[in-house]
Amino acid sequence: TNSKGEGSRLEGFDGPPPVLRSMDPLLDLLKLHAPKEDVKKKAFRFMLQRMPAAEVFMHLVDVHQEPRDMSEEDLETLRAPTEAAELVLHEICSRLAKLALACRQCPAPQKWVGSSVALGFEAGGLPGRKVPEAQVREQVRVNLFDWGRSELNTPESHAELEESEQQDRFTFWRYYVGGIDRLAWEASRCYRHRFGSANGWLKADIVVYDFDSMTDSDFIGQVSLTLRPTEETTAQLTDQEGWQVRGGWRGEPASLTYRIEWRNFPEGSRLRGAWRVTLRRAQHLPGLDHFLGRSTSDPFAVITAISQDGRFRFRQQTCVVERQLDPVWEETFELPVAVDPSALHVALNSAAPGLGAHSCLRLSLRLRLCLGPAVADSCWSRICCFGGGGGGGVLM
Repeated sequence: TNSKGEGSRLEGFDGPPPVLRSMDPLLDLLKLHAPKEDVKKKAFRFMLQRMPAAEVFMHLVDVHQEPRDMSEEDLETLRAPTEAAELVLHEICSRLAKLALACRQCPAPQKWVGSSVALGFEAGGLPGRKVPEAQVREQVRVNLFDWGRSELNTPESHAELEESEQQDRFTFWRYYVGGIDRLAWEASRCYRHRFGSANGWLKADIVVYDFDSMTDSDFIGQVSLTLRPTEETTAQLTDQEGWQVRGGWRGEPASLTYRIEWRNFPEGSRLRGAWRVTLRRAQHLPGLDHFLGRSTSDPFAVITAISQDGRFRFRQQTCVVERQLDPVWEETFELPVAVDPSALHVALNSAAPGLGAHSCLRLSLRLRLCLGPAVADSCWSRICCFGGGGGGGVLM
């Protein structure tokens, strides 16, 4: 599972977005009969446990299908899904940073075996534009729960423990605090890359894969889109060396049909606007499931946004379309442009003054203080290069 590498693992996801629901962990099994419901649940849970935190946060704030998309007229009275997701993730960053600092203020090391962190928000509807920001933030949940195998250790009780038991508490507490640190860092990284770009986005790289539930998904083809208003257009997919991809039933050129438009958000929004990239369909994809005795693929597309200065990037993905060479997605992704590039600093400063310093060097030092030198050194090179992106509730 993901616990060893990142200090936490995903145990459940209530109200998952359509993309996550489309990822069938039993898809590659030769099903002689329909699997039982408990088998499907166990397989889905195991898939979640192996999911990196960057992908978890990408799915947590995935609102490109639910709640529903809205018209320009609706924007005058309702916050867009992207605006709501930005507020949610901003609040999660602030609360996780406060939790990480609170752990350091605990007077005695704890042994909270099996306890969990719940991250959640209301994804069933959109807040009105006149609804106070504080009211939207109140609906965000960052809670600790599940104390069945945990104990509360006080300085007095800790002093009475034998040395080996004291060391045991120190070890488990270090694991726990490290997991909270990494979770807070992953949330901040996701927010920075997804909602921190105020200079706009340069391009969107689209990669089409064949979903494999038992192994890594297979690369099918790619295309790079310059972000400018574009009517419905069909582009040919190329392989990793730039050669044309061919597939379908007669070896025809594989293609992707898309549309790009810019949408302004009303005055007073925390976001200036967003590029809207609609992936309509792909055609003539090669079939890659020959090992399973099929001539089809299970395609999905990953869109990676890259900022003008190259400092920000984040990804989103479409639903998996099973057993298709001509998948139809009709999914629209928004690439938001921030009004205030220092919004993440504000969230961190709310946890502790100075934690969200503007200087990259100062932020690096704050990370070292918060996460420890080993984790900070391994993470800092990635916070400016890679993004997680990805509604409902997450249990970790």
